[in-house]
Amino acid sequence: MNQALLDHFGVLLLEWNRIHALSGAKDLTQIQAQIVDSVRVLDFIRPFKTCLDIGSGAGFPAIPLAIYCPHAHFFLVEPNAKKIAFLHHVKMALGLENITLKRARIQELLPMSVELITSRALMGTQELITLCTPFLESGGHFLFYKGSLLEQEITCLSSERFYYGKRVYFYRQKE
Repeated sequence: MNQALLDHFGVLLLEWNRIHALSGAKDLTQIQAQIVDSVRVLDFIRPFKTCLDIGSGAGFPAIPLAIYCPHAHFFLVEPNAKKIAFLHHVKMALGLENITLKRARIQELLPMSVELITSRALMGTQELITLCTPFLESGGHFLFYKGSLLEQEITCLSSERFYYGKRVYFYRQKE
Protein backbone atom coordinates (compact mmCIF):
# COMPACT_ATOMS: atom_id res chain seq x y z
CA MET A 1 0.00 0.00 0.00
CA ASN A 2 1.28 3.45 -0.82
CA GLN A 3 0.08 6.15 1.58
CA ALA A 4 1.56 8.88 -0.64
CA LEU A 5 -0.72 7.77 -3.52
CA LEU A 6 -3.77 7.76 -1.24
CA ASP A 7 -2.88 11.23 0.05
CA HIS A 8 -2.37 12.51 -3.51
CA PHE A 9 -5.74 11.05 -4.54
CA GLY A 10 -7.36 12.89 -1.61
CA VAL A 11 -5.79 16.20 -2.64
CA LEU A 12 -6.83 15.74 -6.28
CA LEU A 13 -10.41 14.93 -5.29
CA LEU A 14 -10.59 17.94 -3.00
CA GLU A 15 -9.28 20.23 -5.78
CA TRP A 16 -11.71 18.88 -8.38
CA ASN A 17 -14.58 18.88 -5.88
CA ARG A 18 -14.30 22.63 -5.46
CA ILE A 19 -15.13 23.15 -9.14
CA HIS A 20 -17.05 20.04 -10.24
CA ALA A 21 -18.80 18.76 -7.08
CA LEU A 22 -17.79 15.13 -7.67
CA SER A 23 -18.58 13.96 -4.14
CA GLY A 24 -20.01 15.31 -0.92
CA ALA A 25 -16.60 15.40 0.78
CA LYS A 26 -15.71 18.89 1.97
CA ASP A 27 -12.25 18.26 3.42
CA LEU A 28 -9.40 15.74 3.53
CA THR A 29 -10.75 14.19 6.75
CA GLN A 30 -14.00 13.25 5.00
CA ILE A 31 -12.09 11.90 1.99
CA GLN A 32 -9.85 9.85 4.30
CA ALA A 33 -12.97 8.35 5.90
CA GLN A 34 -14.22 7.33 2.43
CA ILE A 35 -10.83 5.77 1.66
CA VAL A 36 -10.98 3.75 4.89
CA ASP A 37 -14.55 2.71 4.04
CA SER A 38 -13.39 1.61 0.58
CA VAL A 39 -10.58 -0.65 1.77
CA ARG A 40 -12.09 -2.01 5.01
CA VAL A 41 -13.47 -4.85 2.89
CA LEU A 42 -9.96 -6.24 2.40
CA ASP A 43 -10.39 -7.66 5.92
CA PHE A 44 -12.96 -10.18 4.69
CA ILE A 45 -13.04 -10.53 0.89
CA ARG A 46 -11.18 -13.23 -1.00
CA PRO A 47 -8.16 -12.27 -3.11
CA PHE A 48 -9.05 -11.34 -6.70
CA LYS A 49 -7.26 -10.57 -9.95
CA THR A 50 -9.96 -8.61 -11.80
CA CYS A 51 -12.60 -6.16 -10.62
CA LEU A 52 -15.38 -4.29 -12.40
CA ASP A 53 -16.50 -1.15 -10.54
CA ILE A 54 -19.91 0.03 -11.67
CA GLY A 55 -20.72 3.75 -11.38
CA SER A 56 -17.22 4.72 -10.28
CA GLY A 57 -18.10 8.38 -9.70
CA ALA A 58 -15.34 10.10 -7.72
CA GLY A 59 -13.34 6.87 -7.53
CA PHE A 60 -14.76 5.11 -4.48
CA PRO A 61 -14.15 2.27 -3.84
CA ALA A 62 -12.08 1.47 -6.94
CA ILE A 63 -9.21 3.97 -6.68
CA PRO A 64 -8.27 3.10 -3.07
CA LEU A 65 -8.67 -0.62 -3.83
CA ALA A 66 -6.46 -0.28 -6.94
CA ILE A 67 -3.79 1.39 -4.81
CA TYR A 68 -4.02 -1.30 -2.11
CA CYS A 69 -4.18 -4.15 -4.66
CA PRO A 70 -1.65 -3.33 -7.42
CA HIS A 71 -1.67 -7.01 -8.49
CA ALA A 72 -5.34 -6.78 -9.56
CA HIS A 73 -6.74 -5.08 -12.66
CA PHE A 74 -9.71 -2.73 -12.26
CA PHE A 75 -12.26 -1.73 -14.88
CA LEU A 76 -13.98 1.50 -13.82
CA VAL A 77 -17.30 2.20 -15.54
CA GLU A 78 -18.76 5.71 -15.33
CA PRO A 79 -21.11 7.42 -17.82
CA ASN A 80 -20.70 10.99 -16.50
CA ALA A 81 -18.20 13.03 -18.57
CA LYS A 82 -16.78 15.17 -15.76
CA LYS A 83 -16.38 12.16 -13.46
CA ILE A 84 -14.64 10.07 -16.10
CA ALA A 85 -12.37 13.06 -16.85
CA PHE A 86 -11.46 13.18 -13.16
CA LEU A 87 -10.78 9.44 -13.12
CA HIS A 88 -8.51 9.80 -16.20
CA HIS A 89 -6.64 12.60 -14.42
CA VAL A 90 -6.21 10.48 -11.28
CA LYS A 91 -5.05 7.46 -13.27
CA MET A 92 -2.37 9.52 -15.02
CA ALA A 93 -1.32 11.58 -11.99
CA LEU A 94 -0.93 8.52 -9.77
CA GLY A 95 0.47 6.24 -12.48
CA LEU A 96 -2.20 3.60 -11.89
CA GLU A 97 -1.51 1.19 -14.73
CA ASN A 98 -3.83 -1.42 -13.22
CA ILE A 99 -6.91 0.64 -14.15
CA THR A 100 -8.92 0.69 -17.38
CA LEU A 101 -11.60 3.37 -17.70
CA LYS A 102 -14.82 3.01 -19.66
CA ARG A 103 -17.28 5.84 -20.20
CA ALA A 104 -20.48 3.85 -20.38
CA ARG A 105 -23.46 2.58 -18.46
CA ILE A 106 -23.45 -1.05 -17.36
CA GLN A 107 -26.15 -1.75 -19.97
CA GLU A 108 -23.73 -0.60 -22.74
CA LEU A 109 -20.70 -2.65 -21.72
CA LEU A 110 -19.23 -5.20 -24.06
CA PRO A 111 -19.00 -8.74 -22.66
CA MET A 112 -16.22 -9.36 -20.17
CA SER A 113 -15.62 -11.65 -17.22
CA VAL A 114 -14.26 -10.57 -13.82
CA GLU A 115 -13.79 -12.12 -10.38
CA LEU A 116 -15.22 -9.20 -8.37
CA ILE A 117 -17.88 -6.60 -9.10
CA THR A 118 -18.09 -3.55 -6.85
CA SER A 119 -20.51 -0.67 -6.64
CA ARG A 120 -21.24 2.04 -4.14
CA ALA A 121 -24.62 3.76 -3.80
CA LEU A 122 -25.64 3.26 -7.42
CA MET A 123 -29.00 1.49 -7.52
CA GLY A 124 -31.01 -1.16 -5.75
CA THR A 125 -29.24 -4.42 -4.99
CA GLN A 126 -31.61 -6.71 -6.92
CA GLU A 127 -31.35 -4.59 -10.07
CA LEU A 128 -27.57 -4.35 -9.73
CA ILE A 129 -27.23 -8.13 -9.37
CA THR A 130 -29.42 -8.65 -12.45
CA LEU A 131 -27.40 -6.21 -14.56
CA CYS A 132 -23.99 -7.39 -13.34
CA THR A 133 -24.39 -11.17 -13.28
CA PRO A 134 -23.39 -11.63 -16.95
CA PHE A 135 -20.01 -9.99 -16.20
CA LEU A 136 -19.17 -12.08 -13.12
CA GLU A 137 -17.27 -15.29 -13.69
CA SER A 138 -18.37 -18.48 -12.00
CA GLY A 139 -17.28 -18.43 -8.36
CA GLY A 140 -16.84 -14.64 -8.47
CA HIS A 141 -18.25 -12.23 -5.92
CA PHE A 142 -20.46 -9.17 -5.77
CA LEU A 143 -19.31 -6.50 -3.31
CA PHE A 144 -21.77 -3.66 -2.86
CA TYR A 145 -21.29 -0.80 -0.44
CA LYS A 146 -24.78 -0.31 0.92
CA GLY A 147 -26.62 1.43 3.69
CA SER A 148 -29.30 0.39 6.12
CA LEU A 149 -31.91 -0.11 3.37
CA LEU A 150 -30.25 -3.29 2.08
CA GLU A 151 -32.75 -5.58 3.78
CA GLN A 152 -35.60 -3.72 2.08
CA GLU A 153 -33.85 -3.95 -1.31
CA ILE A 154 -33.28 -7.67 -1.38
CA THR A 155 -35.70 -10.33 -0.23
CA CYS A 156 -33.41 -13.37 -0.03
CA LEU A 157 -30.69 -12.06 2.30
CA SER A 158 -28.41 -14.62 3.86
CA SER A 159 -25.55 -14.10 6.28
CA GLU A 160 -23.42 -12.77 3.42
CA ARG A 161 -23.42 -9.18 4.60
CA PHE A 162 -21.15 -7.30 6.95
CA TYR A 163 -21.94 -4.28 9.10
CA TYR A 164 -19.47 -1.61 10.22
CA GLY A 165 -21.21 1.26 11.92
CA LYS A 166 -23.79 2.60 9.45
CA ARG A 167 -22.14 0.88 6.47
CA VAL A 168 -23.41 -2.45 5.19
CA TYR A 169 -21.09 -4.37 2.89
CA PHE A 170 -23.00 -6.89 0.81
CA TYR A 171 -20.63 -9.67 -0.24
CA ARG A 172 -22.09 -12.65 -2.10
CA GLN A 173 -20.70 -15.31 -4.38
CA LYS A 174 -22.35 -15.77 -7.76
CA GLU A 175 -24.85 -18.58 -7.57
